[in-house]
Amino acid sequence: MRVLSGIFILFTITFYSQIATAAFIQPLRSKRAMVVSAHPLASDAGLEMLRKGGNAVDAAVATTFAISVVEPFSAGIGGGGFLLIHDSKRRTIQALDFRERAPLKATKNMYLDSSGKVRQDASINGYLAVGTPGTVAGMYEVHRRYGKLPWSRVVAPAIRLAKDGFAVENKFVQAVQSRKNVIATNQAARAIFTRNGNFYQPGEILVQQDLGRSLQDIAANPRSFYTGRIAGNIASDMAKNGGLITLQDL
Repeated sequence: MRVLSGIFILFTITFYSQIATAAFIQPLRSKRAMVVSAHPLASDAGLEMLRKGGNAVDAAVATTFAISVVEPFSAGIGGGGFLLIHDSKRRTIQALDFRERAPLKATKNMYLDSSGKVRQDASINGYLAVGTPGTVAGMYEVHRRYGKLPWSRVVAPAIRLAKDGFAVENKFVQAVQSRKNVIATNQAARAIFTRNGNFYQPGEILVQQDLGRSLQDIAANPRSFYTGRIAGNIASDMAKNGGLITLQDL
């Protein structure tokens, strides 16, 4: 993946017995569990974990990986985020910071030209804009501590969505169109987000086989993202295109 961006992830998986009535919109109610995300397919992935006997963490991890497939413009395995866990029985709140980190070779002047002026969009697009990803490590850490189902099972819905495909919606099309100039100049991005040179339209099926294979590697061994085939590909691509992330960063 050539253009990776930082993200904030917030998933709410709430267990409750009562809920206050909203002033204008009648809230949905559940006596057992609820999964909320930005996309119904991602929420379905979380619900699938709960129906298989998983807990809130299993649902959150499954939802995170699924959203990386169906909304790659807002979240993904190339990004990072924050996570909060509230334990109602112990009355504790824990936080996990898995935001991206600057590569070791990053400098304070890396986005300035020789005259000291800011290089247009250098911190937003391209290889210098990429931070060392934290999402996979963060999801694995929280699942290792609190998950109930096998790791491979919580990643499975995302693999299915990537390899079998899903129907893109207006939101997806608009997000991709807003980045069309960047995508047009990036061969790898064009191969994923266009078909025969044309951008996908609402209702068309987007299949992401390469992402599916990467998720399969992660499902088999999450550390492979940082030390295995994926890590090698990231470091190699960075080296070829002026990026800063190395195997040492990963």
